[in-house]
Amino acid sequence: MSLAADLLPLWLYVFGWLLAVPALGYALLRVNWLQLRHNRKAQHMFFAISLGLVLFWQIRAGLSPGMGIRFMAMTALTLLMGWPLALLAGGFGLLGLCLLGVESWQGAGVVYCLTVLLPVALSFAVLYWVQRKLPHNPFIYLFVCAFFNGALCMFAVASATALMLGLSGVYSWELVYEQYYQYLPLMLFPEAFVNGALISTVFGTVPHWLSSFDQDTYFRD
Repeated sequence: MSLAADLLPLWLYVFGWLLAVPALGYALLRVNWLQLRHNRKAQHMFFAISLGLVLFWQIRAGLSPGMGIRFMAMTALTLLMGWPLALLAGGFGLLGLCLLGVESWQGAGVVYCLTVLLPVALSFAVLYWVQRKLPHNPFIYLFVCAFFNGALCMFAVASATALMLGLSGVYSWELVYEQYYQYLPLMLFPEAFVNGALISTVFGTVPHWLSSFDQDTYFRD
């Protein structure tokens, strides 16, 4: 998604910042800074992921402004680092895109809410539900919390973006459907695969890196 300064009504840009800034502030308060300060590996992982998002998010496709298609990978980051650091990493990634001129400063708040805040919140909600309602099975964790969760987040982000563009009158509903929403099935599986593949790789090699995965709980006798 790339929102030019004059694409949306001014109130949407203001509303986006009014949601994004408190979310980032709350994430800053919820991070365990003392633990992060003494964990060099976690620090390196956080900054490497933030830089990686800047590069990864530049891979996109789309015909009209605001209807770009790109991977998010926020589900994987939520499972890997927890929602506070995922929100901050997404913020740093978006900041890098603004500095490079890929995203506009005016639209950064809306983009953050749609492509970072929404998928992180939904990913955490699904994880919370799975951990309390479903058996503690590694396959359930991988397929529901990672694969299915990634597809669900893409569905939510694409639907919210289409509604925003249609209801605000930026594009006609026909154009939103023809150039964006009809490609939703093509977006779901790749997003699910990216998140699932990343978490499966970490799960199979260094599972202790996953903040959302308790080995003692999932592998108890």
